[in-house]
Amino acid sequence: MTAGQDDILAPGRLWWNWFGEQNFVPRYLAQPRTENDVRQAVLEARKLGLPVRASGRGHSNPPIVATPGVHIDLSRFGDVLSVDEEKRQVTVQPGITVGDLSRFLRQKNMSLNNQGDIDTQSIGGAIATGTHGAGITLPCLAAQMISARIVTADGTFLDLSPEKDGALFKAFRSSLGLFGTMVSLTLQAVPSYNIHKRSWNTDTEDCLAGLHQRLRDNRTFWFFWLPHPTSADLFVLPDGLPSTATRASDICHMRTYNAVPVEDPAPVLGPSEEFGHSSVIFPNIYEPNFREMEYTVPFADFEETFGEIRRLFIDKYPGAAFPVESRPVKADDSLLSPFAERDGYAIGVSGPPVPATWELLRDVDAIFDRHAGRPHWGKHHFMTPARLERLFPRYDAFKKLRREIDPDGVFLNDHLRGLFA
Repeated sequence: MTAGQDDILAPGRLWWNWFGEQNFVPRYLAQPRTENDVRQAVLEARKLGLPVRASGRGHSNPPIVATPGVHIDLSRFGDVLSVDEEKRQVTVQPGITVGDLSRFLRQKNMSLNNQGDIDTQSIGGAIATGTHGAGITLPCLAAQMISARIVTADGTFLDLSPEKDGALFKAFRSSLGLFGTMVSLTLQAVPSYNIHKRSWNTDTEDCLAGLHQRLRDNRTFWFFWLPHPTSADLFVLPDGLPSTATRASDICHMRTYNAVPVEDPAPVLGPSEEFGHSSVIFPNIYEPNFREMEYTVPFADFEETFGEIRRLFIDKYPGAAFPVESRPVKADDSLLSPFAERDGYAIGVSGPPVPATWELLRDVDAIFDRHAGRPHWGKHHFMTPARLERLFPRYDAFKKLRREIDPDGVFLNDHLRGLFA
């Protein structure tokens, strides 16, 4: 090893993701604390002719991190670098978790505009994979990123912004780390707000009949379809909720989230209502006991797609018990976002992490394919280049930009090479 390798590259160690499905041992491991550490790791990898992949907190299902070369672990690379309280903008290292960032913003009288219900992901990974919350007026997390700084394959620092970089920035927003390793990003926050959350259960027919009214009436509405009497327990959903359901299964767990300015008094809470800061109310605790696939269909196709999935479970998989999660998301302009240039409805389907679950996911994938479903990049999918070309109008443009910025494929691995080389 050279002196530089001794400084930044250590022998590789076994890595596995949150679900325990993916694991690998790279040749070398880097755990940077500064952006120059990241640059040095990339430069040393190039000298050795090795590929590079970075990881955050390991919340992705597919093998997007695995590499035989240099693994850059960003889990210790999560500092807040600067805050502009007047503009409500914050610059952070990509390894900070969504939850730590959200709690920091609270101290500065700010909030993320939206987030999902898991907050232990790294913010860089959440953005790179198209992670989202819910709401017909709310785009995915990547839309909150207004600039980023990356290390490219030749060790160059590249500062990206929508004003300066146009299509490249739009491609980078949901790019799975294919353009380089992120060393910082700036997000646009909003004034701090509280959330008034309400949860209840109802029959599926009632959920669907009132769906569009609830979407219009609430900042955020999403639901879990519970196909089996044990479904709620598998996702640690609360029990003892108010319920108008007339049966024990084939029902929906409903949630509304409405923003309240922090200066407003707390409302009087009814049964199964919660109130608190956005950083407190959004996140939930999940056990990593499932294998998940999530695709986004065009908003207008949701009811038909959901109906086909519901019928598949009832007719062919009556024992399938994991909840099916449904969340609407506003369109954005990222080239490979699941919501690129169209409002979407994300549907997440899960099963236990056993081989038999693949048959269920394959059957659901066929339904999604009929309805132009686009994958959540951090969850299992069955994409091919031909299918991606059909689903994403800017797929070829994305690949062209990737080749220009990383012509030697330093940031590819086997999984990603088959889709984006």
